[in-house]
Amino acid sequence: MTNRRILLISLVGFLIFGLLLGGKFVYQKQWVDVTILSQSQEIPGVVSAKVESHNGLKEMVVKTNQITNLRQACQILKKVAENVPIRLVDSRNETLERVLGQMQFAVQEGIASGNFTVMAQNLRTQAENEGVNLELEMDSDAIYLILNQDPAQLIEVIERNGQGDFLASEKDMT
Repeated sequence: MTNRRILLISLVGFLIFGLLLGGKFVYQKQWVDVTILSQSQEIPGVVSAKVESHNGLKEMVVKTNQITNLRQACQILKKVAENVPIRLVDSRNETLERVLGQMQFAVQEGIASGNFTVMAQNLRTQAENEGVNLELEMDSDAIYLILNQDPAQLIEVIERNGQGDFLASEKDMT
């Protein structure tokens, strides 16, 4: 009789544990993802956002389409992400990737020396020489860079202090 009660109590305990675990999974997948998606879609130029797990690490993947105010969008995304690193996905082409690679010298030099006016001037000159439109902003945390070459757009957030809020941007493969 006592063995049956222990068995019954154990089964009920496992059932309740399973329900709670399943409820947590549904909550994370449905409620949190829907909340992130709805809040992020209010940002002009953001198509979608979702939290994904890569190699056991969570990151918020944000697909963009012709974003205009990257600094403001990133500030909102950081609040929505709640300390999860953000990866921006854009519609870059090979020319824009090459130009960004060339600009990295001026960007890193500007960060190291603190001479951001010279950096900005060098970046604008490089963009003009390549026939690319440049939108450049900065705050105390990062440098926000958008390269446009219709219809392609490359966006990059270069953190000044290595906070880890933003991961390297990627090309949209869909």
